[in-house]
Amino acid sequence: MYKQISENEFNKLLNSYEQGGTYQKKKSSITYNDWLVRYKGKTVKQIDVNEHTKWSREFQAWRVGNIEKV
Repeated sequence: MYKQISENEFNKLLNSYEQGGTYQKKKSSITYNDWLVRYKGKTVKQIDVNEHTKWSREFQAWRVGNIEKV
């Protein structure tokens, strides 16, 4: 009944699923720290003021393009 797939195939399926509307709901709950970890590889406690200034603007633009637009 169920087909066993490789991890690579699973990740492809997951990525295609995340392009749909359900993933948009999850995006709305992403915090600044979550965004930093996902896209920049650092936490809020690991960045300096200059990085925060630059990346907080990127985060706000990301929110507008990915969350508020929906």
